Order: sequence, then structure tokens, then C-alpha cells
Amino acid sequence: MMEKIDDSNLYVFSPICSYCKHKDEKTAKRICEAFPDGIPYEIWLGKNDHKKPYKGDHGIQFEPLHEE
Repeated sequence: MMEKIDDSNLYVFSPICSYCKHKDEKTAKRICEAFPDGIPYEIWLGKNDHKKPYKGDHGIQFEPLHEE
């Protein structure tokens, strides 16, 4: 049986979103400019790097916090 995922059992850190300049740093919530109503679990959990368009992302994709 698959465990139901909800915000109460997610990590505050995301392997993708925590390094993106669009993540709302003022809150620990799973929101950003691309997904103001909640970042999809697939992206938050690192299963999609969001470097290509994703349904509902308002044309905003991953951009690193700092330029290398």
C-alpha cells in the first residue's frame, strides 16, 4: 500500500526547489512564483528537475539561486 503524501510528512528541504531563485524564502511552505498554490510533489521531491515547462508553472522554470 502506498503512503499518502501531504505537507505534514514532507521535508522542509527540497533537492530542487531549495536551490531555485523562485522559491518563496519567507515561508517554509511548498510555494514559489511558478506554483503559488503549491509546488507539485514530483518537483518538490526531486523526481522532476523543472528545467523544462511543467503544466501550470506559468512559464517559470527552475533557475539557480546563484549564478555559477
